[in-house]
Amino acid sequence: MNILIPDRLKKDEIEFEQKILGDRYCIKAPCAKTALEIDDLIWKETDAILAWHELQYTREIINKLDRCKIIVRVGVGFDNVDLAAAGEKGILVCNVPDYGTNDVADHAIAMLLSFQRGILSYNQGVKKKHTWGWTDAGPLKRVYGSVLGIIGMGRIGTATAMRAKAFGMQVHYYDPYIPDGMDKALDVKKVDDLSELIKCSDVISLHTPLTDETSGMVNASFLKSMKKDSILINTARGEVIDFDALYDALKNSEIRAAGLDVLPIEPPDPKHPLIKEWRDSESWLEGRLLITPHSAFFNREAYEELRCKSAIVAKNYFEGKTPKNIVNKNYLK
Repeated sequence: MNILIPDRLKKDEIEFEQKILGDRYCIKAPCAKTALEIDDLIWKETDAILAWHELQYTREIINKLDRCKIIVRVGVGFDNVDLAAAGEKGILVCNVPDYGTNDVADHAIAMLLSFQRGILSYNQGVKKKHTWGWTDAGPLKRVYGSVLGIIGMGRIGTATAMRAKAFGMQVHYYDPYIPDGMDKALDVKKVDDLSELIKCSDVISLHTPLTDETSGMVNASFLKSMKKDSILINTARGEVIDFDALYDALKNSEIRAAGLDVLPIEPPDPKHPLIKEWRDSESWLEGRLLITPHSAFFNREAYEELRCKSAIVAKNYFEGKTPKNIVNKNYLK
């Protein structure tokens, strides 16, 4: 069986996958930057793909897959795979939704605390301004009792809620796809109107997949409805936020701060005014913007777990076991 890992990994970096799959499987890892860098013959002879998030698996690419039976997204999100095109060719698309739940939730809370405790501003004050004062971060709001609004109460959203509750925060959430009763089980508040959640939250943390419904959801209207001293955290997908609108909201002090682990373009466009002025350390942005490189999931244990679980999904399929977490069932013929 030919297993293709098109991006991210080089040929000498596939030790975890090779250990799981064994000698029966031939693993190819071209470490391509774009799908077009991979020869058509490789696509045609591939039986399974372990797909990271860098490449786009368009209908054009999927139509080249003559033998492929399964695409495993090495991660949670699957918006870079044309699910319909794969389904029409009888190719299963599966993801790995449970590898980094706690890690991403930890990252979201770390960003939240960095802002609410003024860590960035205090550090910059001591380092660059040579000040030594507790007012350097401005009027901070106590974490205990603050309202955390979570949009998307799936695995990661729930894990984030549990951490916030441990700090004494009030947790409200909006997720029309979660059945009634989850709020009672977790002792949190369910909000049926998104606009209500936006207005009452001191911090909003995004944990939604990228869909037609959520793309650009955090737009100018959304941001204007937030509290003036509120904080926006995004560890979900970059395209959920209108990046131009976020720039305007920060520039006009419509919100206090934003913590972003994901961006609409990764790595970021250096010409975008928000990125440029952040990198230039413009005074108005000091302590108000925190960006990490799509790394919320990452640590040694989570990285190994993710790669091993992805390889296991492919191996189990070829050994006749029922695949888990199929995300394109509606499109399969």
